[in-house]
Amino acid sequence: MQTVFTNALIDEDLPCEWQERTSDIPFSPAMNTMLLAAWLVLCAIGFGVILLAGNPIAGAVVIAVPTLLGMVIKPTFALCVLMLVLPTGAGVGFQGAFSLDRGIGLALAASFFFNVLLTRPGLHVRHKALWFAAGMSVWIGLSSLTQPQLVKEMGRAFTHFQLLVLVFVVYWILDTNHENAFRWALRSYVIGMVGSIVLAIKSGQAIRAVQETRDVRYAATLGRAIDANMLSALIAIAFLSAIYLFARDRSLLWRMVYAVALLFLPLMMLRTGSRGGLVALAFTLLSPLLFVRQILSRPALAALMLIVIIVASASAGVLIQQKGLDSSVLHRLTDVGRAKDALEFRMIPIRNALDTVLVWPLGAGYWSWFERSGSPIWPHNDFFFSLGVYGFPGAILFTTLVILTMATVRRTPLTVEKLYARAVLTFLLVMGLNIKQVSAKYYWVFLAFVLAAERIAWWYAQSREDEAEEIEAGEVSEEEELQELGSALD
Repeated sequence: MQTVFTNALIDEDLPCEWQERTSDIPFSPAMNTMLLAAWLVLCAIGFGVILLAGNPIAGAVVIAVPTLLGMVIKPTFALCVLMLVLPTGAGVGFQGAFSLDRGIGLALAASFFFNVLLTRPGLHVRHKALWFAAGMSVWIGLSSLTQPQLVKEMGRAFTHFQLLVLVFVVYWILDTNHENAFRWALRSYVIGMVGSIVLAIKSGQAIRAVQETRDVRYAATLGRAIDANMLSALIAIAFLSAIYLFARDRSLLWRMVYAVALLFLPLMMLRTGSRGGLVALAFTLLSPLLFVRQILSRPALAALMLIVIIVASASAGVLIQQKGLDSSVLHRLTDVGRAKDALEFRMIPIRNALDTVLVWPLGAGYWSWFERSGSPIWPHNDFFFSLGVYGFPGAILFTTLVILTMATVRRTPLTVEKLYARAVLTFLLVMGLNIKQVSAKYYWVFLAFVLAAERIAWWYAQSREDEAEEIEAGEVSEEEELQELGSALD
């Protein structure tokens, strides 16, 4: 009876972990479609109230109430909404006190809490890296108690605690649902990234070469809320996600969407003018050459990567040839002297971090860093930022977190998910040599995706083994039937 029930669930394309409840409340496909259509209609009405009736508060309520209800019923939908607005950063907000990105993050956490009370899914922590992420958050809170600017430091510690909660929620949503949740979330992110850039260009607030921030760093922002390096990181991860989805998805319509993203995103990457982002993406795309045996075992994927690199390079060449880059951006990317000056400027806080940690081994503090180190900026490096600001314990916890995440990717079976997880982790690590990311939301969100990719990869690997066993069993049975038939004829 139990075997029949298990096979029935698998045949209905439900999660193989049938003994545990999913966090998504299951409905029939028809009901899911009706709920999605109803939500889209209500959102259209809400936008109509905002744009036509001129009542933003009422329109926001019309959109927010059904959205929150849908997030409670379907955490996968909640994750998709989060990934859709993640590329906006803090660029879409209200009077500087509220941002869409922050509001969706709070709604995600609240909706998942209510969903757990309803569905009671099995919440596990299958990766030790998450415990070290939690330990890092605890240490940041403890170290803030000894800092002179206690109120500000406690506020920063609370912000990092919010990032920790977000990591666990994203991880649990991916861990308690079918692999489609993984794909839908990344689809939403790619669409959100392309849509955010298009919206910014149309509104005249996008990717400006003439805007300089007050600390003389190049700014390419959406709503002037994120800088060029952060925007380039968001674009690069969307580019890697589009490659993964193109390789994994079998839908022709979705592949057309990914193809557009693969053509569009490299051009926007160039227009940000972020040298570190371009170097990190180039290294990530070429890093599979370090694993020749794996490349030879997946020739189709290797061919796809080669095509993507050629197309992206050709698009970039056409953009430069047609003078699609502003002169200041082109000068920034090609001026070797300016690159050396920027490198030397960023080495100063790294040296300061090494000196500061000897005086304050438990950390100089997030806001006290400037006074204690004498540096005008934080270290533009994840490790040295953790070392200087949070001391030796912070650096040890961060390093252990990275090592355990790398170990997770290494033990993941060779599937498209493994290659995607390795590409994202490689980009984050290389980009982390150039900028500070440990306080950025996208950094922790995609670390959760890297960890969750292991379970998805094992699911696909097991399915592939089962198919191979079925084919082998079918061939053996055919041979036995032929032998029996031959014996009967004899």
